[in-house]
Amino acid sequence: MQLFINASGGFAGDMFSAALISAGADEKIVTSNMKAAAEKIGRASVRHLRTADGSSRMLIEVEHHHGHLSSHKAIHLLEHLFEDFKIEPQYREFGFKVLKALIQAEKIAHETHDFDMDHHHFHHHHDHEQGHHHHHHENNEPEAWLHEAQDILIDIMGAVTGLQLLKAPVNASLSAPVAYGGGSVSFSHGTLKVPAPATSVMIETNQIPVTAGPIEVELFTPTGAALLTALNAVRVEVIPNESPLYKGSSRGTKDLPIPPLEIMLF
Repeated sequence: MQLFINASGGFAGDMFSAALISAGADEKIVTSNMKAAAEKIGRASVRHLRTADGSSRMLIEVEHHHGHLSSHKAIHLLEHLFEDFKIEPQYREFGFKVLKALIQAEKIAHETHDFDMDHHHFHHHHDHEQGHHHHHHENNEPEAWLHEAQDILIDIMGAVTGLQLLKAPVNASLSAPVAYGGGSVSFSHGTLKVPAPATSVMIETNQIPVTAGPIEVELFTPTGAALLTALNAVRVEVIPNESPLYKGSSRGTKDLPIPPLEIMLF
């Protein structure tokens, strides 16, 4: 099977999960697995809706227990979720690839951007959680912190569940460049231009084909970039002219004057 993605209206983790449901992945299973992931980080509700144009949309609300999540904790939580929900090996491997792409990009973004660091970025505040006094683990990976992107666990769970239910491949072709929008995005580090630093790192590192616009809003998120990185998404000029086995479309949480995300499986 081949997976084609048209992200000419942007790409985000929740949109990918919604598109997989729209394409035929069982709504109840996908949303309950996503809710289980969300509950690892806070009190949560995950709902799937249809939009006026017949696309799918996820509404995810999480009251976070804590303001940040360490990369090691995230990997650990994901291992448990994959175990609990019997995620198959190829999809587990894909899920870890997504998380590692994001962790890597967050690290590089932090090294290259002169963020206005607030106290919880300084690692010595976190030693008590680790039970030892330095951040080099067996694999000598220093600890990284997921601030904005803790919801990656929810998006990974939605993606691996949806892909597994559709027996879809874990690589994808892009039928158009990914639209990243424009303007600026405000988060804990202040206000920065779109695409956000971690997204920019992944666009550059993994040569994701992108285009600015079509509106001045952030349309391509770090979680979206991590998913496309793990899918080894490459641009193709031609898509098969047979009719797809499955097709789905989705939108983000806001109604914006842009095309929906479309996925097709041949």
